[in-house]
Amino acid sequence: MSTISKGTITSNTAQSGYNSTWASLYDTDMQVPQIWGEIVKRYGAGIGILEFLYMTGAIVPIAGPVKKVFEEGSLVKTVELHEASGLFGEGAGAHIHLADTEFVSNNVSYLALNDQVVIPAKYIEISGVKATKPEIYQVTNVVAGVKHLQQYDLTPLNIHAEIAVTIPAGTKLMVTGGNYANGTDSGKAKSSGFYVNYFYTSTKKADWSMTGSIQSNERYYEKLRGGGTGIFTKATMEADFLLSKYINDEIFIGGGVSNTLTQHDRDLNDVTVTGTVGLLQHMVDKAMKQYYTSAYQYSDFDDVKDLLISQGVINRDVTMFVGSLLYRQIENAGLDFLKEFAGGTQLMKTWNELNVNFKSINKNGVFTTIKELPSLSDPTAYGADSFDDYFKGLGMIIPDVDVTVRGSQEEPATFKIKNLALGYKNANGENRTRINKVLPGMTSVGGATNGDIAVSTFDDVRGSLLSEFMLIALRVNQMILVQNDVVL
Repeated sequence: MSTISKGTITSNTAQSGYNSTWASLYDTDMQVPQIWGEIVKRYGAGIGILEFLYMTGAIVPIAGPVKKVFEEGSLVKTVELHEASGLFGEGAGAHIHLADTEFVSNNVSYLALNDQVVIPAKYIEISGVKATKPEIYQVTNVVAGVKHLQQYDLTPLNIHAEIAVTIPAGTKLMVTGGNYANGTDSGKAKSSGFYVNYFYTSTKKADWSMTGSIQSNERYYEKLRGGGTGIFTKATMEADFLLSKYINDEIFIGGGVSNTLTQHDRDLNDVTVTGTVGLLQHMVDKAMKQYYTSAYQYSDFDDVKDLLISQGVINRDVTMFVGSLLYRQIENAGLDFLKEFAGGTQLMKTWNELNVNFKSINKNGVFTTIKELPSLSDPTAYGADSFDDYFKGLGMIIPDVDVTVRGSQEEPATFKIKNLALGYKNANGENRTRINKVLPGMTSVGGATNGDIAVSTFDDVRGSLLSEFMLIALRVNQMILVQNDVVL
């Protein structure tokens, strides 16, 4: 006779209604999960300098790791006094000595024989009466010497002019061409040189990896709006986002690499790390400065014109990029004058068509278009508490001008670019703007990109993104860095 084992009849029926007690015991696993139909991004991506360079089309190709750009300074200049002048009587000759910084060699400066210097009225008397206009003194003799020891003898054109008030050391005097008698010899020739700027590339990378089995798990991610095709989509999108962030950070706060920093290539050679200099460093080194106390005021916009004039900027259309704190201060300074942008320069129209909202101020003849850079308030980066509102209170005023550039000897053509441009390495069939490569292992993740090729026997797939680029910043001397004076 066989041996049997009967099954047990299970039951959990009890004296209870279908209430909260029943629900907590039996209903939790039975309920269909209520899933929101979209992936919700907790944190948004802030727009930075990179995005605006793309919006304005300021992208140029480069064909080497270094871009050499030649610039010319002003053809005319003032001259600075080494020491205070003496007092010189009515119609009498005078003499001055120039600061050492005025000399390009021991005895060669901008000021030459037969040139004229213009003496401000506050130092002049005419027949014993305070002058109401500047007076001209002509260089009639040069006593050779080493730099500030060289003496320039001056004669007033007005016989009644006298230097009755000492001209202080460090005063910068206007210079113009001299007057000549007919049939006489000419003066000295003048020449100007070139300033050479070097811009270096920076290489940024972002990587991703995943094991093969991870992709084959079904998730809500594939079914929700904002999702993608498995973790492969998520991994590659995140790497792409991070590469853009790294580029954005470099072209904003990058300071170049002046220290010794090397890495090994495949053959274990030491290769020097390079980096491009970002906009902020360029402006700290070369731009004009405007410091405000406590908060930016409406009247502070009046100073922008004087700064532009000091650098010979004729164009009166400028863009002011600001952090959130400075933006709020500008709004609070006078809401009645801050208007939504509705026209203006072609550059601004282009941005407006891309649904980028601007506000503008027309003050003292300068049309300032204001745009907040959200990235400067990012609490995970520039808006971190440790920065003490440094970036939130920052402003950068950039004139809207094209710059005519003559490249290096290898690229002699003359072309125009905006005063800010982003250059990507692209030559001889190698475009390093944004290289994206999949390195497959023993997995089919990535689809057709893998084919039948594997670069390892590991059950995974990897990917790497790379970009080689440089920020080209021209006429930085015409830009204005706006900061709270607590930085001083």
